[in-house]
Amino acid sequence: MLKNLSTKTRWAIGAASALVLLVVCAIIVYAANYSGRVLPGTTVAGISVEGMSRDQVISAVTARADAAKVSLTVEGKNTTVSLNEAGVSVDAEATADEAMKGSTSLPSFIGALFSSRALEPVTTVSEDSIKKLTATVNSTLTSEMKDAQVIIAPDEESFTVTPAQNGNGIARDEVAAAVKQAGATLASVSQNVTVSQMEPSVTTADAQQAAQKGNDMLDTSIEISDGIDLFVAERSDKVHWVEFLTKDDGSLDEPSISTVKVADWVNALAAKTDVKAENRVENVDSSGNVLTTAREGKKGLKTNNTEEITKGVVNAMTNGTSYEGLFHYDDIEPGSETKRVAEGTENLVYQAAEGEKWVDINLTDATVTPYVGGKVAGGPFSMVPGAPDTPTVTGTFHVYLKYDVQTMRGENADGTKYETEGVPWVTYFTGSYAMHGAPWRSSFGWSGYGGSHGCVNMPVDAAKFIYDWTDMGDTVVVHY
Repeated sequence: MLKNLSTKTRWAIGAASALVLLVVCAIIVYAANYSGRVLPGTTVAGISVEGMSRDQVISAVTARADAAKVSLTVEGKNTTVSLNEAGVSVDAEATADEAMKGSTSLPSFIGALFSSRALEPVTTVSEDSIKKLTATVNSTLTSEMKDAQVIIAPDEESFTVTPAQNGNGIARDEVAAAVKQAGATLASVSQNVTVSQMEPSVTTADAQQAAQKGNDMLDTSIEISDGIDLFVAERSDKVHWVEFLTKDDGSLDEPSISTVKVADWVNALAAKTDVKAENRVENVDSSGNVLTTAREGKKGLKTNNTEEITKGVVNAMTNGTSYEGLFHYDDIEPGSETKRVAEGTENLVYQAAEGEKWVDINLTDATVTPYVGGKVAGGPFSMVPGAPDTPTVTGTFHVYLKYDVQTMRGENADGTKYETEGVPWVTYFTGSYAMHGAPWRSSFGWSGYGGSHGCVNMPVDAAKFIYDWTDMGDTVVVHY
């Protein structure tokens, strides 16, 4: 049959067959090796990534970026930094996404067999980092040009100036070119940098003028109130808010106020005035039944206008006008929680949790009894409470201070002074009130005339037990 066909027709049939065969082979190769992988002929920064998965591209790009260095040599001295230190941030994930485009398309795969894709990594370049690198290299020069700078004075309450200095320097553009080349190729770049005689971009006179403007800003009065107390920003606070930035050409810009630093100060001040809500605490038994309320909940307060105050402070400092701000607050509702009390505490003055240590000071029967939960841990110990004119305080307190021996001083009810040396085993629970040994007493367990100055007088051995047994923060309940 084919013998009857023309040569041209036979060539057409052969070409069509070859094309079909190519497509079939492409389908087989695509299905076996490239589905969901980078298409053939794809390079990133000149390196082939064809056939790689997304994660493999990310790893490859990251590894090359980590290995790349920028080396700058000037006057025989070398400065070498990593790509990141030079100011180049490589987005390996975004680069991989670019490389993966078309990887799920058979037509794209077939097209890739006849073409190639050369991709550059997705990067961002920090001009500030390039500026810092330029300054680092300049610092290696024998005769370095230095811009004048405005700095905080040693008194931390004003600005002063470091003078400008003529000398040699390198062009930032030359440094930037080397950095950007390393970022585009993900390869190390070594370059000899040209040194030239340079004049400071910021003169001493420029810096002195800026410093004076900054000092004038510090005279601005900033006052904030919480409705009770007044808080005044000191010069030592404001001196950290003023920034002296440079323009693109390297010259000094007008001093400005950092919104971030002002916000830090305002937020820290607001946090001091905020009031934390106190949860309501219910004492419950082992079955969850509420026995008593251990503590009523208290609302809290949270400042809600710190951003407004920050803007007001920034505007006032910028314009040199005084500012008086007032914090506003939202009520914070208290939550609730339960405390499972120990068995046997239902009829005690304090319903402690299981294992909780606490001390019961009973002024009616003049005893001190330490408990663990609802179980007596010692005593009861007889004691002498305060006299009628100097009574022992009542309430719920906590151990906060201890002395194994102390000299006690204070006033008698008539205003005269007293001083008692060598008071042993002193356990304070609030203010000047403490449980302590009273070796000068021969009897305990009574009240009335001749009582203490308010402290709980105890036999020495009993006071030592309390001193040794209690921990800081343990609850002390004083009651009738």
